[in-house]
Amino acid sequence: KQQHRLESTPTFAKMAAAMYMAPGTFATGEVDDLSTLEHLTEDLLLKELQLRYGNNKIYTFVTDILVAINPFKRLPLYDEETLLKYNNALPGSLPPHVFGIADAAYHNLEKMKKSQCVIISGESGAGKTESAKFVIRAILKLCESHDSLVLEKRILQISPLLEAFGNAQTLMNDNSSRF
Repeated sequence: KQQHRLESTPTFAKMAAAMYMAPGTFATGEVDDLSTLEHLTEDLLLKELQLRYGNNKIYTFVTDILVAINPFKRLPLYDEETLLKYNNALPGSLPPHVFGIADAAYHNLEKMKKSQCVIISGESGAGKTESAKFVIRAILKLCESHDSLVLEKRILQISPLLEAFGNAQTLMNDNSSRF
């Protein structure tokens, strides 16, 4: 009986091993790019996004994909200073942000001389329209600072076309965008 009780009593080593988790195997809410986690599982991804959201970190990368979670409130993330900070910033040097995506698209267009595409996807009410507006605003600002009047004019001409697709009522959103 005595020996059985000792074997079932946790030793310090067992307790320490149970408390220690290798880096990249638990959610901290501090990981800007989830692809850098050692063991990325669905549960870990969701927990990391949840923790980041709770800290108003609504943007997270998974390699070059930006995951954005609608905060359903105004956050101080979209001022002129923030927009300019992302101008020509090295990838990974700043926290994930929709302005970083816009900047990459703009500079890739300039450098490669090939059309660029930003895909914004999500459920109704996810914030796709707002994200599109932020991308357009950032690209227009970059055009302004680089004397790209032709590109700026073309982008401004596209906006009414996007709005022309109209809006529709859905279960989650009375005024859901249709573009």
